[in-house]
Amino acid sequence: MTKRQKFFSALKRFFKNVFTKNIRFKVIALVFAVLLWGYVLAIENPEYVKYVRDVDISIVGEDTLNARGLMLVTRDIGTTDVDVLCRISKHSELDSSRVSAYVDLSDRAISLDRDEDSKTISLEVQTKIASDYGTVQGVSVGSVEVTVARLSSRSNIRVTAKTEGDLPEGFDVVLPTNLTISIRGQKSEIDRISRGEVTVDMSSFAINDPDSLSGTYDLILPVQFYDIANKRLDDIVTSDGETVTTNVRVRIRACRVVDIEPTVETDDLFDEDYSYTYSLAQKTIVLYGDRFLLDQIGSIRTEPIALSATEGETRVYAELVIPEGVETERDQNGSITVVLRVAERPDVQEFEIPISYSRAKEKFALTDSAPTTAAVRVSGTVRTLKKFDVSKITVSADLANLSEGTHEIPLVLRYGGDAGVYQIELVEDTVSVELVDISTKTEGNE
Repeated sequence: MTKRQKFFSALKRFFKNVFTKNIRFKVIALVFAVLLWGYVLAIENPEYVKYVRDVDISIVGEDTLNARGLMLVTRDIGTTDVDVLCRISKHSELDSSRVSAYVDLSDRAISLDRDEDSKTISLEVQTKIASDYGTVQGVSVGSVEVTVARLSSRSNIRVTAKTEGDLPEGFDVVLPTNLTISIRGQKSEIDRISRGEVTVDMSSFAINDPDSLSGTYDLILPVQFYDIANKRLDDIVTSDGETVTTNVRVRIRACRVVDIEPTVETDDLFDEDYSYTYSLAQKTIVLYGDRFLLDQIGSIRTEPIALSATEGETRVYAELVIPEGVETERDQNGSITVVLRVAERPDVQEFEIPISYSRAKEKFALTDSAPTTAAVRVSGTVRTLKKFDVSKITVSADLANLSEGTHEIPLVLRYGGDAGVYQIELVEDTVSVELVDISTKTEGNE
């Protein structure tokens, strides 16, 4: 090792021992450093540039622009870095909350030509710093471009409400039908609006306890706009840059669909001679109310409808009997149309009618086995059959052309009354008879 190397090695060991083994020396050095720093801050307090990053650029003077019939389209104009010459004692406190950057719309006499709907202008970025925090030396963004447009207002824009998703079974929703809104924004976009629409997400209510689901809910919902061709408009710019919303009152009700059954009153005479059928213009009705009450209702009756013993069709208006504690839709006027069709009851009766046999040929005779009566079926109505005269029915059979032996011959039915009122028919339209030759028996006897 050379002399030079030995020297530096010894010097290194000296300082190492001083700073690692001499505690008193280290304490003295620390105190000296603190005093020196205090002197710098209290006496000298030099100024140094501090770079404040990402200061939001705000916009002022928009009211002045609106007063000229214009509005700001551009909202987000970014940030800038600001160089601040600041005393060293303030460096730790200086941040973006102490510095502001802005553009002032009131500094410019902004106007649009007649054929312009909007235009882009350049504005100088200005800065401001809280007192006693130094002076601004520069900014990274010296100017920004913003778009201004003609301002327009519209009122009474019709808004429809629709639902998305489903409620639990047994509930329905009532949406408002007379919603309108007013809007202020860019003229070229506002003029395109034909209607607005809000969507109520019903699935968000499905998580509620069904026992507490019924009620009125006030919602604030965004409005979606459409043009006259029903095309969705997603680029509507309002004067305040906010999404257009409206208050929507939603009513959820427990409901149940039940059958309507008319109450028809008849007397014993009617029931004996007549029957009726009915048809309804409205077969069911939706009831609203407490869930427990609705579950007890199986059907809805009408006020009594009296029927007279007159055949034909009758149209009546019957009042519904709505149970206490439930209600119907407002457009349900409390009555329904019932078409009643009254008809006489049909009836069928059978009678045994004597058979009248015509004379056989002279030497033949009918045996005792030949049937003496025939069954005749008469169809009509209960009321007309009460007046039926069975004596006007005759049944006959012709033996004139028959020879000895067994024959199946037709029966002839005749009715002497009004055939249009009844349907009369033979149960069996033929009869089996036997003829014998009586001339042989006579000769043998002689």
